[in-house]
Amino acid sequence: MNQSEVSRHLARLDIDWKTASIDAVRVAYIRNLRAMASGHRASDGSDLVHERVLTERVDRELKQLTVAEKKKLLINVEQLEPELVQMVVAFRTELLARDDKLASELTALYGVEVDAALLNEHTHAALAQLARYDASGAGTGASSGRTAGAADQDDDDGMGHSAPPVVGEGIGPAGSV
Repeated sequence: MNQSEVSRHLARLDIDWKTASIDAVRVAYIRNLRAMASGHRASDGSDLVHERVLTERVDRELKQLTVAEKKKLLINVEQLEPELVQMVVAFRTELLARDDKLASELTALYGVEVDAALLNEHTHAALAQLARYDASGAGTGASSGRTAGAADQDDDDGMGHSAPPVVGEGIGPAGSV
């Protein structure tokens, strides 16, 4: 063995060869040999017990996830997302159809003419507000500050499609209210 090999070996044992006594070197070397022989330490000096603990922890977590999945406690987001999208689109369609139904029922029941376009405008504003919802919690989709009849238009309905045009106050005869 040359001096550089001895220095490297002592460095792996965390011994400063300049200040350590020969007895300290001997004891550290014997402890290292015992640890290697008992399977606690690899020849490169890494702690095998620590590595086994980490491996066991990962194995336990994987088994817990498997059990939770079998108990139907976990949801596969890739399977759930299309169903949620379909449900939201159906809700949006029903909500938009509600305005025409509501206008005709108010006319039939109370003889009051309500402009369905005005109801549609408020429904579209509510849908636009929901489309701006930020699930990360960074913002809760603050109101656009738009008033009924505002001329701006959102270009996304929150479902990856173009939003329908906002019905605003345009030129033409006003409907009865």
